[in-house]
Amino acid sequence: MKRIQSGVYYRNDYFNTSPKSRNHCFAMIFLRIANNVTSSQFAEYFKGLWKMYLNLKKGIICDLPGEKVPSGDLSVLVGYGPNIFMIPGVTRKIPRDFRERQFREAVSGKPILPGAGICYSCDSPSNVGISNHIAIQFVSSSQLASYRAVVETWKYITRIEPPLLKLSTFFTGFQRDDGRSWLGFHDEISNMKNETERRRAIIIDRFKNHLLPQDDWTSGGSYLAFLRLEINLPVWEKNERKNQEILIGRDKLTGIPIVGIDKKGNPLKKSGCIPSSKIRSYDIRFHDHPNYFHKPSVNHTLEPQLDVDSSIRLLSQSHIGRTRHIDGIKSDDPASRRIFRQGFEFIESTTNNPTKPLKVGLNFVSFQNDPARLLFILTDPNWLGRSNFGGTGGGKEMNDFLTAQASGIFFVPPTERPFPGVTMFN
Repeated sequence: MKRIQSGVYYRNDYFNTSPKSRNHCFAMIFLRIANNVTSSQFAEYFKGLWKMYLNLKKGIICDLPGEKVPSGDLSVLVGYGPNIFMIPGVTRKIPRDFRERQFREAVSGKPILPGAGICYSCDSPSNVGISNHIAIQFVSSSQLASYRAVVETWKYITRIEPPLLKLSTFFTGFQRDDGRSWLGFHDEISNMKNETERRRAIIIDRFKNHLLPQDDWTSGGSYLAFLRLEINLPVWEKNERKNQEILIGRDKLTGIPIVGIDKKGNPLKKSGCIPSSKIRSYDIRFHDHPNYFHKPSVNHTLEPQLDVDSSIRLLSQSHIGRTRHIDGIKSDDPASRRIFRQGFEFIESTTNNPTKPLKVGLNFVSFQNDPARLLFILTDPNWLGRSNFGGTGGGKEMNDFLTAQASGIFFVPPTERPFPGVTMFN
């Protein structure tokens, strides 16, 4: 665990609902290495950039010698795209699990993966994983700390001639101190709470992952998957609350799982479950939803009202029903589909579009020891395959509810000195 880069976990506390525990700022930048740069040249250059990041974490800025600024609890994580292995002199070959598992090239209106229900947006989408060499994630407790890291990166790059790196693009976002998403529902409730379970899903293990001998060097690392998803909020707002709850699988106000549907089409909450406002530690009744493929278990007073067929049909297709199957498979099993995700909302203005003055969405960041875990979730028909968000009854407009502005998968090496991944270049 000590070798995991700090940005994989960023003081995540899903039991604590206080603003201090959730109100984090996010930025992710993407860098491209100039043509004809060798691995040794890059390693020497990036060593200086990484040293600058270590100083930022201490509140030290090169332009302000002798002065310290608030660090904002900055964390910095670096990941490498598949094209990094094409740099002249790189000493490692691209791992099999990385080479074979990538999002599609970004084409407006086309699925992000064969069989996926999420398509690329029509607003200049990009696969930042295959068009760049490096991704660097900043997460901090203040907006300034993450934004400053972006600016300091640009300053560092432009001060060195000839430039070895280009800052191609960046995205920003934030976590909400109310623990909800733009949809109004509590978010990330079903994320893994147990540290051992998370570690087994995140960290590459040479035995559990059945690594080829030439890929043993990746052991101890992880894979980062990134999707910047735009949410069609007007479509969501057209659905009345009870339909939204059935689409999600949870009560909108309390976060309590929906356990069934009554004969009038109303959702039924799990009985004996405390609301999110009173959650202080992991509670299986609240955090884990029922197995929606089985007959619902409801209070005897609700039994006469229960519509068993509708309950199974609708809730098994809900968002959490599709993305969080109750299968009992351990997280370190190759057949497991567990991932560790972190979500950061975003909001942008739009230009020349009076009917749509703003754009909202989610920076979806997940860590897993094999990208196949996430790609399976997004493409298998029993999970999210052929489904945009999950759920039925939201109307045909829900087919385009989510669109991807950007995608990318990156290898995240364990911590090393002088910077993570240095053994790839020496």
